[in-house]
Amino acid sequence: MEKYRSVNNPYLKMIVELLSTGSFIDHKVNSVLKEYGITHVQFNILRILQGANGEALSPGVISDRMLFKNSDVTRLMDRLEKRALISRNICPENRRKMDIRLEKKGLKLISDVLPKIESDLNGFFKDVVSPKERDQLLKTLSKIQS
Repeated sequence: MEKYRSVNNPYLKMIVELLSTGSFIDHKVNSVLKEYGITHVQFNILRILQGANGEALSPGVISDRMLFKNSDVTRLMDRLEKRALISRNICPENRRKMDIRLEKKGLKLISDVLPKIESDLNGFFKDVVSPKERDQLLKTLSKIQS
């Protein structure tokens, strides 16, 4: 327990472990995404659009669904659009309304990247976390976030 020498509160120890684990997972995911020249936040936007099943979403809806709320969604979408991974269309009736769609190239990138991320993380977690522990962790994390 050397890394907790200055932490006496068990809940603070839990927070340290959560942050450390999050950083570890972030590093593993980023190492895969780096091969494709995309960040985890950009990938999050693509996955949100994929979840819309072909429907357009507004920038506000995308922002609300983001895992990393402090991100500059407009700047991120600029980069995704330049790479033809998404398209943005301004509503002719209301120029303040914008529709964002996932393009075929973005869907292809997801289909290339996701199996690699799942393989890396599943391989790691299956070796150290049982299905019962996984389910309990999901339940606990859900309680923390509610």
